[in-house]
Amino acid sequence: FTVLERDWQQVDFVRRFGNPVFYSDAKRVEVLRAAHAGQARLFVVAIADEDESVRVAETVRHNFPSLPIFAMAVTRRHALKLMDLKITVIRRSLYSSLEMSRLLLTELGEDEASAARAIELFRKHDEETLLKQHAVALDEEKVIQTAQEAAQELEALFESDKPS
Repeated sequence: FTVLERDWQQVDFVRRFGNPVFYSDAKRVEVLRAAHAGQARLFVVAIADEDESVRVAETVRHNFPSLPIFAMAVTRRHALKLMDLKITVIRRSLYSSLEMSRLLLTELGEDEASAARAIELFRKHDEETLLKQHAVALDEEKVIQTAQEAAQELEALFESDKPS
């Protein structure tokens, strides 16, 4: 793997562990070419700054259109922007939030199976909602409407999932 990093302190830190890392800017096509992005099997964008992340993803997508890109999304809006670029998106806080919710449910008395089922129900519903919101992402009113409808749908899903 090759790591491109703009923060010199992070470069120094990562190098101390013996990992190959280069102080550089992944938005620059010549840097991507020098890093052999054209021969890469995949490209990972793990940048906390949303705008910077999208700019890197756009550069890679434009210059290496067949290169699979995986990107960490910080927020839902960030995920929607990355999805526009046909990128595999991993939402940074989603999985830890789901795990926290599972732990809280069991602490509140739910058995493991019920908690796991509720978390999976929510996860699937949220992924479907994200896809719906992506379809209308340019219309804020429709995104808000989709979120409100999703909340009602989720409540109904949980109601119907309750044991009789």
